[in-house]
Amino acid sequence: MKRLSIGIAVFLSLAWCLASVPAFAQKTTGNGTTSGAHYQFNLIGSPKGISGDDSNGRSIMVPLKNATGPNQIVCEADQYVLSDDLAPTFSDQVPTGAKIYFEPSNTFEIVDRDATDGEARIKVPVSGDQITFDIYLRVLGKPNTCMDIDAYAFDADQSLYFWAGSVDVNRKAGRSTFVKVNYLFDVWFCQVDPATGQCVAGTSQELSVFNNVFESYFWNILNNGTRIVQVRLYPRS
Repeated sequence: MKRLSIGIAVFLSLAWCLASVPAFAQKTTGNGTTSGAHYQFNLIGSPKGISGDDSNGRSIMVPLKNATGPNQIVCEADQYVLSDDLAPTFSDQVPTGAKIYFEPSNTFEIVDRDATDGEARIKVPVSGDQITFDIYLRVLGKPNTCMDIDAYAFDADQSLYFWAGSVDVNRKAGRSTFVKVNYLFDVWFCQVDPATGQCVAGTSQELSVFNNVFESYFWNILNNGTRIVQVRLYPRS
């Protein structure tokens, strides 16, 4: 699995699903999520994209195969491989892949649904700088494919990309369950000494990716043939 050099180490439609069970009555289900009201959209692996269409849509299109050459990824044995940052982990190099930018809002809305041209944008509900939902995803479609999703918060002042964590999804034959990925929305940050490339002592702290320190937050997608990744956001009571 390819990673950037670092400082320290979703054809299915988008469904805006509002279930009849209220959020405060959530119960664990057999597919790995909780029951209750939720928003749902799909990451769709597409060889063509939606040329010229940046309007609201019912899916987010990502390249079907962009994990080639130096960006090659490995399909692992486990259905999901979850990695979280344990300390500030950063790079001054732009991550290579399709990008889905998440923007703080008071509602859910897909603004640009075509990431095959490089980037897409989605608004998600945030209070202050904290997410107001729990987020789950699962991989569907043809077996023996995989997708790596790495989350980054960009600090424009330091021109650094702080890695918030990753989830590698590997489609296996049989039933697929959801996995919770809230950890992708907080990140370890620090002030970096340009002379040493190391964190300045006493400046390391864990922040929301929507903290004012960061100019933007995105998922970087490298896809090796995965056609469907389903994403659900469950509002917190």
